[in-house]
Amino acid sequence: MEVKNPYIIIGMHRSGTSLLAKVLEKGGVFMGVIKDHNYEAMHFLSLNQQILWGAGGNWLEPVIPEKKHWKALPPKELYHEHFKLNGRLQRLRYSLFPQPWGWKDPRNTFTLPMWLELFPQARVIHLLRDREAVALSLKKRNNVPGEVHDPRLSDLDFNRELWEKYVHQGKSYSTLLGKNYLEIEYYDLIHKKAATVKKLEEFTHLQLRNIIKAYART
Repeated sequence: MEVKNPYIIIGMHRSGTSLLAKVLEKGGVFMGVIKDHNYEAMHFLSLNQQILWGAGGNWLEPVIPEKKHWKALPPKELYHEHFKLNGRLQRLRYSLFPQPWGWKDPRNTFTLPMWLELFPQARVIHLLRDREAVALSLKKRNNVPGEVHDPRLSDLDFNRELWEKYVHQGKSYSTLLGKNYLEIEYYDLIHKKAATVKKLEEFTHLQLRNIIKAYART
């Protein structure tokens, strides 16, 4: 079975990556059987966390993990886990009719070198949002019961510096990936800017215009 190359969403936390993941899934890209409230496939989220922890980092203190910290899982195993393909008939059907797939996790921004080793032709979408909006959103979420809490996130300067790290790393893949890298702006997406919608449709080969109208609200 040849595993289709996935769509991988990268970008800073609170930048609209959950919205983008939902739009892609409604358009036909399977984003995982088990997802958390941020639309992140739990299997890939767990792997990204383990990889960052092994390298001495986490999403608040991001690092680019060295190869010794990578989890060398076979592409087929990752694909089967993503779809929860446990039976022979299920696996046969998906091998004959492979479905577009992908996942969203801001941590991908730093673990992407490992994923590209497994999926060299992965299609990477980098979503950007204004620094101040992200900094304020992180601070606001930090006070919501049940959400991630860290005292550092109450400091807007800390949040701005974190944004810089993610955006700088995300943009660094542009030259490496060439046509397999797409960078779009959050506000262009939620305002349904025609040029942005067209770029996203051409990049994914999906009809997304009406889905974006339904889910991207200002």
